[in-house]
Amino acid sequence: MAASIAALIDLVCTRATTAPFLVGVAGPVAVGKTTIVRALAPGLTAAGRSVQVLSTDSFLLANDALNAQGLLMRKGFPESYDSAAMRAALQRLRAGQAAAVPVYSHDVYDIVPNASEAIAAAAVILIEGIVALQPPAADALDLAVYVDAEEEVVRGWFVARFERLTAEAAAQPASFYHPFASLPPEQVRQIAVATWDTINAPNLHDHIAPSAARADVVVRKAADHSIAELWTGTAAATGRAE
Repeated sequence: MAASIAALIDLVCTRATTAPFLVGVAGPVAVGKTTIVRALAPGLTAAGRSVQVLSTDSFLLANDALNAQGLLMRKGFPESYDSAAMRAALQRLRAGQAAAVPVYSHDVYDIVPNASEAIAAAAVILIEGIVALQPPAADALDLAVYVDAEEEVVRGWFVARFERLTAEAAAQPASFYHPFASLPPEQVRQIAVATWDTINAPNLHDHIAPSAARADVVVRKAADHSIAELWTGTAAATGRAE
């Protein structure tokens, strides 16, 4: 199959013979899951499917709760999510009903207090996040997609994103990244690298990468962020292009 977002859109359309059809999109931190979903959603809409997007970040425990449980440095690991709330929301969406979910802000790096977002019923629900192919999300899926790239490449993307968000936060006091903005660039880079090495890499090795075994489709990205290969069926399970 051609390596392109159009091919992935066609594949989802072909597989989505019933509604609602739940598609999970997982992969390492900073691999480009959100970018893939942002391309998928309008493509599916153009193909005549109603689409809703649900981020698993909505089910992260609030930072205060994580801190109280000693889990703040484990944010993004399976135990840092409200699995019961995630399961309940997915059950409603699976039943063709709307679901109200918490709102997660990447600006403040936390759940927004007393805020919720309605995810409407739709023909296709795109569920995006690092735990999207892990239980309980994995149990609800009709199609599992894993976005992958060489680990050193993804590490570089993460560091570059951290540096960019820190620079942008210089004039944004509410941003999670604002405290880093006054630091020398090399120190910011060191913090980003340490964050990857001590948090993101262990989570990738222990939880995220193993979830690729559940994938029906693997989207393999090149160093320039393009889709290099699209693996399906046996190829997705074994990590070989067909």
